[in-house]
Amino acid sequence: MKVLKLHPQMTVSLLQMQFQRLLSCNIAVYMRNSPANAFDTLQEAGFLEQILIEFPIDETLSLREFEEELEDKFNFTLELCNKDNKPFTNKSMHLFQLIAALSDGMKLNAEYNAQLDITIDRLLNNNFPGSQQIAC
Repeated sequence: MKVLKLHPQMTVSLLQMQFQRLLSCNIAVYMRNSPANAFDTLQEAGFLEQILIEFPIDETLSLREFEEELEDKFNFTLELCNKDNKPFTNKSMHLFQLIAALSDGMKLNAEYNAQLDITIDRLLNNNFPGSQQIAC
C-alpha cells in the first residue's frame, strides 16, 4: 500500500518528491489559484492539520477523484502532471493506470527510491512530532 505523508511544515518540493516516488508523476500545488513556490509549506498552501498525517492512496480512484479527495480532506489544491509538468488531460484515468503507464519502459532506480524514502522519513520524523493515519 502506498502512503502519502503530509505535515503543515512540509515544503511543496518534498511533497513533489513523494509523488514522483509513489505515483511516478509530478504535481503542481496551488496557493490562492496561483502556482506555489517549491519552498512554500503545505500550511501556506492551505493544509489545516497541525500534525503529521499518513494518508493511504487508493489506486482505484481516477485522477480527478484523487485530486478532489485531497482538496476536500486537506484544503489545498494540487494537480497531477506528467514528467514535463503538463497537467494530465485524461482525468478519468485511474491511478493504477497512471503508475503502470509511466513505469513502462522506465528503469526505476531502486537505490534512489530507497534513499528518498529514508530522507523523507528522517525529515518528517525528526522535524515533525506526532502522526495520525487517515483511513479512506
